[in-house]
Amino acid sequence: MLFERINGSGLGFSVGSIGGSKSYVRNITFRDSYLYKTYKGIYLKFRQTTSSVIEDILFENIVMDEPEQWPIWIGPAQQSDSQNMCKANPCSLCWPFLAGATCDGEQNSEFRNITLRNISINRPKQGG
Repeated sequence: MLFERINGSGLGFSVGSIGGSKSYVRNITFRDSYLYKTYKGIYLKFRQTTSSVIEDILFENIVMDEPEQWPIWIGPAQQSDSQNMCKANPCSLCWPFLAGATCDGEQNSEFRNITLRNISINRPKQGG
């Protein structure tokens, strides 16, 4: 899939939150795009799963202005599925800022061939 010339907002460019048994996401390109005040900018993530793969993903010529949280996050999904917003599922929304918040990695899933080329991050709020 090709996504290009996008003016994005909201969560940013997200790939993942796949779960279940043997899930795969492949061959996705984001290019020549602009992200303004997104929560995250580039977000690749897994939920708790049994053996999943995200591979052959390209981010190219992306400009981010003032991302609110992490400009680039590649790892476990940072979310909560309960009334407690800081409960890790698998990674707490409060991690690493609140003592006791946890971020549990996904041991059975893999990221392969993830390319970030010509990414500009301007005035990040945190994590820059």
